Amino acid sequence: MDSFMEKIVARKPSGADMAKKAGIVAAAVLLVMAAFLFIPQFALFLAFGVGFGAWWLITSMNREYEYIVTNADLDIDMIIAQRKRKRVFSGRAKDFEICAKKNGPHYKEYAKGTFKLLDFAGDPASRDVWFVMTSYKGERVMVLFEPEDRMIQSFRRLNPQKIKYD
Repeated sequence: MDSFMEKIVARKPSGADMAKKAGIVAAAVLLVMAAFLFIPQFALFLAFGVGFGAWWLITSMNREYEYIVTNADLDIDMIIAQRKRKRVFSGRAKDFEICAKKNGPHYKEYAKGTFKLLDFAGDPASRDVWFVMTSYKGERVMVLFEPEDRMIQSFRRLNPQKIKYD
């Protein structure tokens, strides 16, 4: 029996994201002011170009993650500003070292080791964040994501001893 599930989660902007956006706006304003002072004949064209560039950079910081589970295979795509999609993770439930809730007892044990962190959760502070420890592209990685319960059930059917319900 084949199964297919998907979920889209919008990334909550962090304080660093807000600071970057403020910096982009400030730089754009300074560039437009400099253009009007030093090259007034092209200032209007430059203002439109700088405004478009600032808009492009700011909206490119808007991220969504799409979790796709097909027969207990997990694929995660990053959607940038609803105009570009990129596959950022792909794994098989049978290869998971562990899959458990981030706020559960297993997280502290696995967070001590050496690994690369791949954070694909909409809000890392949410109580619904799960982690997966696995191998991806030759590296040991910890993937943070916010799956639906039926996705976890699909993983559990294929690898019940490694999927931890706390």
